[in-house]
Amino acid sequence: MTNCDKISVDFHGVITAEPEFFGAMMQIWHKQGIKVYVVSGGPCDYIKQYLAEHKIVYDKLWCIFDHFNAIEKIEVAADGSFHIDDELWNAAKGQYCAREKIGLHIDDSKIYGKYFTTPYVRFDNKARHFAIGGAALWVDLGAEQAAKILQAIANSSSF
Repeated sequence: MTNCDKISVDFHGVITAEPEFFGAMMQIWHKQGIKVYVVSGGPCDYIKQYLAEHKIVYDKLWCIFDHFNAIEKIEVAADGSFHIDDELWNAAKGQYCAREKIGLHIDDSKIYGKYFTTPYVRFDNKARHFAIGGAALWVDLGAEQAAKILQAIANSSSF
């Protein structure tokens, strides 16, 4: 049994799909002393504004776009569009979570999951549930119950 002290949550398609639910769940973890990370594609400025408007608490925000832009790995066109190598982009969240020793990451992407060594739980925003192995954890259970179950999964050495 480990003690998970960091949980990360994706922004686009997760927090944005259920802001009240995820805001409540993140608040629960935050009050328990668990560091809550928002790990997303970005950009960070937009996400910070959204989180503030929805009064969603978090401890740290990390964005793929801002990270690669800072180290000049993004090609920006004259029209403002950008390109980054798909493999770099898809692997970035998994690498960040491993580096930060995050105990659980929640994301809606099927693609990113294969790049994670950190326990990864996929949130299906259309069905409104977490896919955990062959089981589902429904949003309708409520933020408090979901927070407990997800934290128990993060603390499980058998995940």
